[in-house]
Amino acid sequence: MAITIPQPKERNLYLAKQVDQASINEISKAIIDINESDETLKKIYSVYDLEYHPKPIKLYIDSYGGYVYQCLGLLGIMEKSAVPVHTIVTGCAMSCGFLISIAGHKRFGYTGSTYLYHQVSSIAWGPVKEMEENVIETKRLQKIIEKHTLRYTKITRETLDKVYKRKIDWFIDSKEAIKLRIIDEII
Repeated sequence: MAITIPQPKERNLYLAKQVDQASINEISKAIIDINESDETLKKIYSVYDLEYHPKPIKLYIDSYGGYVYQCLGLLGIMEKSAVPVHTIVTGCAMSCGFLISIAGHKRFGYTGSTYLYHQVSSIAWGPVKEMEENVIETKRLQKIIEKHTLRYTKITRETLDKVYKRKIDWFIDSKEAIKLRIIDEII
């Protein structure tokens, strides 16, 4: 009697749109589902004295960025993923797309890929107290993205301070991305 063992879930994910609740929910759900499925597959394989070695998840990114809160949610899921998440920038990884791309367990980009780092932006309206609270929250988010960038790249605090003080959009090509360890390899 032939044994039929379930197959692993599809591992190619795509972020080729704005970072928002819908796009991040789709990717977050897929990463969680793959991790849960792989745990089950490991147990099934062990029953047959087989080892299960899951392939990494490949997250293809071509995004101008979007909403920070949703981005931070995905970063947490990627960090806790037992299955390695490899990020591959196909076009651009800007703003939140940049933050997601550097969170990959392994990070890749194409020769023509472009990366962009900049400070958090926000809009404040309403009563003065609400605007003050918005500024405090925006500064908190800025510290989080700076800490994330310093943790996953070779970008220095001095460089981040320059970008912040000059209020610039810092565009980075693939060659510079390698030097700064934004990516591990140009493919």
